[in-house]
Amino acid sequence: MTTIKISIAQPTDAPAIAALANQHTYQQLDAEARQGGFLTGSFSVPGVQAMLASVPGQVAYQQDELVGFLLNSRLSPVHYPPLVQEIIALLPQLHYRQRALAAYNWFFYGPVLVQPASRGLGLLQQLFWASQQTLAGQYELGIAFIAEENASSLRLHTHKLGLEVIGEHVFGGNTYALLVFPVGEAEAMPNTSTAG
Repeated sequence: MTTIKISIAQPTDAPAIAALANQHTYQQLDAEARQGGFLTGSFSVPGVQAMLASVPGQVAYQQDELVGFLLNSRLSPVHYPPLVQEIIALLPQLHYRQRALAAYNWFFYGPVLVQPASRGLGLLQQLFWASQQTLAGQYELGIAFIAEENASSLRLHTHKLGLEVIGEHVFGGNTYALLVFPVGEAEAMPNTSTAG
């Protein structure tokens, strides 16, 4: 099996990230495919580049093929879609460890995707740990939101990665779980042959 190399995402990765992301949105997948997880929204190259410029992300390549990515961001609210703007407005009212989320040095975690053919290899965990290592000392808290309908992703993030659900938000008739994780507190990821 060819080694999968994980590295910090660069602006030149944005077209491949946007292309892969747009293949796995809710709208693009049928009901059966959605069971494996899906992304919310749509993705443009400038939008991905803006996210990468705000907070480092991670990419996973198998030879020249992008097989996974993890995006983080901390943009001005006006640069986010309405759902995310509403979540930002809630941060002063939501608490983690007796502090309002807005009081932390926080960033948004996600979207994150591993292409179906590369799932089951622990790649999501490796992307997550690589991101933790990159951001440790720069941020205190990662904040995520996952559609409750996206049960596969919600289960992975709470059971495998240890994210904690601290609330929910209803938008457009859909309920989203709001999750957080402290940056740099997770145990070190064991060395694996697929991390590069």
